Amino acid sequence: MARVKRTLRERWRNASLKTSFMVYMLGFLVAALVLSTVTGSMFATLQNQATEDASEGTGLFIYDANAGLLQPARSVQLDEQGSTLYVQTASDYRNPLTVSQLNESTHISDASGHTYTTYSAAESPDGEGSGESVEGDNSFEFALASDSDLALFWNDEGYLPPANLAAYDAAARLLFAEWAAAHPDDPLADFARASTSRMPASPVGYYVYSLPSPEARALSGLFGLLTFLMFPLWFGVCIFAAARRFFRMRLEPGLAVLDEAATKIGNQDLNFHVAYNRNDELGHLATSFETMRASLADSQRALWRTAEERKRLNAAFAHDLRTPLTILKGKIELLDAHVQAGNASREQLEASSAALAHQVERLERYVAAMSGLQKLEDRTATPETLAFDTVAAGLDDIGRGLATAAHKQFALSLSPGCDVARPALHVDRTIVGEVAENLINNALRFAHSRVDARLDVSEGALTLVVDDDGPGFSAAALDHGCAPFFSETPSENHFGLGLNIASLLCERHGGTLSLENRPSGGARAIARFAMTFPDVDRP
Repeated sequence: MARVKRTLRERWRNASLKTSFMVYMLGFLVAALVLSTVTGSMFATLQNQATEDASEGTGLFIYDANAGLLQPARSVQLDEQGSTLYVQTASDYRNPLTVSQLNESTHISDASGHTYTTYSAAESPDGEGSGESVEGDNSFEFALASDSDLALFWNDEGYLPPANLAAYDAAARLLFAEWAAAHPDDPLADFARASTSRMPASPVGYYVYSLPSPEARALSGLFGLLTFLMFPLWFGVCIFAAARRFFRMRLEPGLAVLDEAATKIGNQDLNFHVAYNRNDELGHLATSFETMRASLADSQRALWRTAEERKRLNAAFAHDLRTPLTILKGKIELLDAHVQAGNASREQLEASSAALAHQVERLERYVAAMSGLQKLEDRTATPETLAFDTVAAGLDDIGRGLATAAHKQFALSLSPGCDVARPALHVDRTIVGEVAENLINNALRFAHSRVDARLDVSEGALTLVVDDDGPGFSAAALDHGCAPFFSETPSENHFGLGLNIASLLCERHGGTLSLENRPSGGARAIARFAMTFPDVDRP
């Protein structure tokens, strides 16, 4: 069970923001529907209870003259002509109404209305007669509400005031009793006795409408308004709660991480990591932020290294420039002293002139080397696809030419895999040739008699290994051999820039240059050139 819970929790954490928001909204909308239904029903019940007293005083009643009460009643149809009798009910939700306690706002109206028509035998609706009613003494329409004598009891609004109810009921019952006495054979005449005594049935009925009190009406209106507002209110509250919870649980943590990362990047503080361990849109954005931060950090470190390298290069240039300048200054002072003394011979002048020209030529070579080194900083690799034999043949020609001039031997070999497969190479041929020239030339300076080179292709890179049979690298050379102006045997024609230039060219080609000593003796330089390098063109 715990494993299932962890799995569900992990899936929820990794769900997309769109899916998460839909789940949040669905849950809260269901809650809103339930809450609005429950609270709406509650307020509707309260609304009914607020006017319940008025409801109990509304409906059909018959008047009990002895008790002064209006008794709840129901109507009973006596015949097809609509003659109605009102019968007191024994079980009813309504209670009897005390007439003396009714206020003037209670609406009482006469519900009576009888149409009773007699037919002659010849004209009865049994199929033997015409079925038409006979107008005359045998016909009676009992409509008390329209009787002129009873109309005096009504108010201007057409309702019977509670104070007039007793007199009205007595007059109506008397009117009905008079009619019944005049028509003793009529079935309705049997109810004449009910008009003058307390009976549970009466031909005269009343419809009572009891208005709620102003307080009850106000409370009922309030509860009705609340019933109406429950649906939009709960839906609005739940939507707000869903949005707030979704923002706090799913958006705010990620946005806080991104905001902090943006602030640090703006302050050029790249020594941090953007970590937001969720597989959603914000997690992907955080990953992109981390990629951007890492790229900026690499660029910043590269710029820092370049600045430091330039600083060291300028310091070395200034340091090495002092030697020829010091010699020039000394020669000029000596020549000036001879000229001032007047004992400068022709031979001395020629020797001084030759020495000055030699130092100037050395300065020119030094400045040219420095200029070439500075240009390497802005150089980029332009790789092209070349046949393996084309590159190998070019390196072999370089090695053999340099070895012949140095009166030493050179041999180029291929690794077993390259010798068989001879794969196509994607390299900058010029950079590879310049690196090979620098490494072979440096190896020939220290070799006793022989320099060997080997080509290999592995892990998407071309590797050039140059070995010599000389004394090998010193400990200082292994640590600083690729630094500018480092040389264990400085001379006027070698400024200690060969390995430094080779190292920079390897970096421009997305590779490296490393130095080591051979187990059997001698030095070894290993140059690697990347054949798939997206960052080669980056300055």
